[in-house]
Amino acid sequence: MKTNVLSIKTVLIIALSMALVTSCSSEDGEDGATGPQGAQGPAGPAGPQGDQGAQGEQGEPGSANVMYSDWVDTELGNSIVASSASFDIEAPEIGPDMLNFGTILVYGRRIELPGDGNIVYPLPIVFGAARQQSYFFVATSDNIRITVHANEEGESVGDGSYLEQYRYVLIPGGVSTSGKLASDMDLSKMSYEEVIELFSIPE
Repeated sequence: MKTNVLSIKTVLIIALSMALVTSCSSEDGEDGATGPQGAQGPAGPAGPQGDQGAQGEQGEPGSANVMYSDWVDTELGNSIVASSASFDIEAPEIGPDMLNFGTILVYGRRIELPGDGNIVYPLPIVFGAARQQSYFFVATSDNIRITVHANEEGESVGDGSYLEQYRYVLIPGGVSTSGKLASDMDLSKMSYEEVIELFSIPE
């Protein structure tokens, strides 16, 4: 009789256990509240670097790098007894690259009476008939020297203030405009008006 009692007890225990497992099944019960998020783990090692893409084509140089001065009043007098006279204009934009690869243009301006308009001449230029004068410039680092010289040997310059103002235009090597490199264009044969229009230089 003891054996049967033990067997019945064992059967009951097994049945109760199965009932408990069944009652806890995810199919019948509701999900519990989400627990707090755990701490973030350490970052993993960086992956291998991808292949470098091909370098793009270099853009066409623009005319934005063109430099120019304001009009500078002459320091040449109107009664020069020497055969030549000079004065300097500071040009801090002029360095070795500009001297070796750029284009340097200098212009002199005569201020006419109101209504007649101003006349601009590119340097070098020669004025006069019986008594000629040459106006020219020499560019060095940070400087442009304007010189007037009497062409007749032994003559003095006289009035060297015929050109009353000067300005310079500096075009670095590689600058292009209208689809052409400035270095391939003979800018010295262009008028002042053509040059400032070509490079959008304000008057």
